[in-house]
Amino acid sequence: MKWLPKISLLTAMTTALAGAPIAFATGAHAATTRYEVESAPAVCSGAIASNHSGYSGSGFCDTANAVGSAVQFTVSTPTAGTATLAIRYANGTTTNRPADISVNGTTVQSGLGFEGTGAWNVWATKSLPVQLNAGTTTVRLAATTAGGLGNIDYVEVTSTPGAGDGSPTDPNIRFVGRWDTRNSTAYVPGWAGAYLKTAFTGTTVKLKQRNTIDLYYSIDGGPDVYLQNVSGTVNLTPRPLAAGNHSLRVSYRVVAGSYRGDAVFQGLVLDPGARTLPAEPARGMVEFVGDSITVGTTSSKNALTAYGWLVGEQLGLDHMQVAQGGACLVSTADGCVGLDRRFVKVSAVDGAVDHDFTRYQADVVVINLGTNDVGHGVSTTQFQSSYVGLLRTIRSKYPSAAILALKTFRGRYVPQTEAAVQTVNNAGDRNVFFVNTDGWVPPDGLTDAVHPNDIGHRAIAAKLAPIVAGHLAPPLP
Repeated sequence: MKWLPKISLLTAMTTALAGAPIAFATGAHAATTRYEVESAPAVCSGAIASNHSGYSGSGFCDTANAVGSAVQFTVSTPTAGTATLAIRYANGTTTNRPADISVNGTTVQSGLGFEGTGAWNVWATKSLPVQLNAGTTTVRLAATTAGGLGNIDYVEVTSTPGAGDGSPTDPNIRFVGRWDTRNSTAYVPGWAGAYLKTAFTGTTVKLKQRNTIDLYYSIDGGPDVYLQNVSGTVNLTPRPLAAGNHSLRVSYRVVAGSYRGDAVFQGLVLDPGARTLPAEPARGMVEFVGDSITVGTTSSKNALTAYGWLVGEQLGLDHMQVAQGGACLVSTADGCVGLDRRFVKVSAVDGAVDHDFTRYQADVVVINLGTNDVGHGVSTTQFQSSYVGLLRTIRSKYPSAAILALKTFRGRYVPQTEAAVQTVNNAGDRNVFFVNTDGWVPPDGLTDAVHPNDIGHRAIAAKLAPIVAGHLAPPLP
């Protein structure tokens, strides 16, 4: 079985940053993200080298001297539209080394020249405009001559946002987690941890709700404000803001795993002439799969004060709690909501549609299940088999994610959880880990015998955050 190595928070964050795209602010209306060629999911059809100075990160791609030698990047943009692609390279010869540039398999620039830079340690940048989709896009450079490519260091993508109208289909609004988006006029969040983020201009913002709902919102990164029993057009700025650009996050409250009220987002209302802007991109995505403990039941703000939310916020990640109060690992005959079957769904309700896993890819998935299965008569054999099944389902949906299987805080089904991890490790999946959580919850960290309070969730997050951070970078072989 693959055990999780001990790792300091400083080391973990350094490792995480080395493997993650780096975002740069370039002004109010543009954002630049750098993608290093040595960091997965970038692909170098050659060798990652470091024998010439001046490169960024830990190396550069030295491709074979052949037609078709290539470098491929997977880039992410919050909205579709024109972006500037800046390719940093070195060419120590006097011969041009042109390349075809393709986006999602379609050539957008034939024979782009990469002229000599004077020496292999002298770097230059070649820029061109490209049309990118919202979400992830593959960008490929392929050599057109026998000399191959120059040495490729990184690609930077600068996107310029367009105006948004605040409707549910507005590409500047990022819907994090599981949302039912089949109705273009009303998006419905699923599970406990779903939320939306955007930015906007002007001095006021209002939220259009269909019926009565409880919700939390935060403006400009401030404390979450709790509203109860609101409906219709809900004013989130009772005191107008200073003119300029602002950020917004909205999360709908859950009680015992179910949404309280009518959690249906119907859009935003802005000042006349104001517009939305893309929310600041996150460094990655972490999902937490569990029951009422993962939901945050009995903590002060439920999902928003649960360990999963705290970890995601601390690390600057998008985060999602695929969790429900009372949930089991195993779907049982007496009606326990089983994540073995419901994980793939957009919500926990009966008849929920499948979630569209092309909307995002989790970098890390954390599982905390098994606390409730005992009360529903789940045998150890059945639990272990279902845990293996869940691990394989998660892997099929997130091929590159690190999967962390937590020892339940009450110590239930521990040998079976470890054995399930061992099974998938032995089958070749070395990116699944058992995490021992002994001592994570302090004596004053429980509301009752089961559920952590705010102190307990903060203590869990303090232990878990550096572990998650250590798995943001590609795992070592």
